[in-house]
Amino acid sequence: MSTIIKAKPWIPYAAPFALYMFLLAFESPHNVLFLYPVKVIAVAVLLFLLRKHYDELRLPCSANSLGLAILTGLVVIVIWIAIDSSYEHLDQLMNKSIAPFDPTTIQPPSWRWTFIAFRVAGASLIVPVMEELFWRAFLIRWLVNEDFKAVRLGAFSLTSFSVTVLLFGSAHNQWLAGLICCVLYNILYYRTRSIVACVVAHAVSNAALAGWVLARGDWKFW
Repeated sequence: MSTIIKAKPWIPYAAPFALYMFLLAFESPHNVLFLYPVKVIAVAVLLFLLRKHYDELRLPCSANSLGLAILTGLVVIVIWIAIDSSYEHLDQLMNKSIAPFDPTTIQPPSWRWTFIAFRVAGASLIVPVMEELFWRAFLIRWLVNEDFKAVRLGAFSLTSFSVTVLLFGSAHNQWLAGLICCVLYNILYYRTRSIVACVVAHAVSNAALAGWVLARGDWKFW
């Protein structure tokens, strides 16, 4: 395995994301109670097994960068929520709208809160690491040079900036919010040159959205 990864260093960055998207393709309101925890655990295990390859997560991150990351994460989610009703989502554009899953319907309550705990932990802890390793530790650099490890963090390319924004937006049902979100995360990446800062921003965004969803019962965001 080490030999394969040495020849193809992109595998540790792409594999957790690919696994997440593969399992997501099978997820529905009918199986999410089972499949979401499986997805979170599987991706977490894979990230753990590949952890020694993520040099970017071991680089120091300044207090100023962390502060900017927290602010960026909060701004992102305010925009995400504020513009939600102003445009049609991907499922609406494709005439495939599905009613959001309401976890308060889960019985017994112990199962309900276990699922919610997995949902919050997955969104706030696992997804930010998995996505930032893919989008900004790997892809945004790979689009500059296929030898992405040789590309310094924060190196700007209009092509890599634009492609990551478009792909990130298309990977989210709330595509417009996704586009704006990726622009802001990319700017944070260029400004701080830190993947840790990007992970923190992403985690703050997802945790804040989870708080909104749980406080308001606004399940469409989940």
